[in-house]
Amino acid sequence: MKFFLEKLKYIVMIGLAVVLTQVPFLVILSMDNKQSLLNTLIVIAVYGLIISLFLYVAKKENLLTFDFSFFNGSSVKLLVLSYFASFAIGILAAIVMQLEGAPIIPQNQERVTEITQQIPKIISVISIVIGAPIMEEIIFRGLIPKKLFAQHQVVGYVVGAVLFGFFHGPTNIGSFILYGGMGAVFAYVAHKTDRLEMSILAHMLRNGIAVVLMLFLM
Repeated sequence: MKFFLEKLKYIVMIGLAVVLTQVPFLVILSMDNKQSLLNTLIVIAVYGLIISLFLYVAKKENLLTFDFSFFNGSSVKLLVLSYFASFAIGILAAIVMQLEGAPIIPQNQERVTEITQQIPKIISVISIVIGAPIMEEIIFRGLIPKKLFAQHQVVGYVVGAVLFGFFHGPTNIGSFILYGGMGAVFAYVAHKTDRLEMSILAHMLRNGIAVVLMLFLM
């Protein structure tokens, strides 16, 4: 009974965490003047509170140590390889979407771009480069494999990658390959190093480069 109650606790925790990832977007979309300084500060404060809550829970559940003494040259190489792996997956996904007759830019990405154009750039950077990597990695590479599948973590990483793919709202096979594949790359990094910090950094690197390119094109 205790085992099932513990799993139920983590299922509820994961569900609440998923809902919390969407709160800043709901706050932004509810604002009439999205570019005002006051509203920008409010949204940044909301992000700060939610990210802090995620980090607190991750620390309490022993998912993060905040000790980066492990970081070395091998870690840098792994991060670079993870970026190129996600880039290769993006190319594969684009090919599949072309074969499907679908746009090579997923609808989810189009929605993100539309929202980015409406809000201050600082919020876009915080959301995509900091908020999403921290919150999503704690959910999909932390709570799911380490807590929900504590005795079968490899299975948990696979489940986390699949759910990560669906979490990003794929509309066709190609877009699922894109997001699910990226989830698999981050899962590999987390599993190989046994450090959630590493998958967060890999996620930040991938999103950071994407944001720089997106803002440059805009």
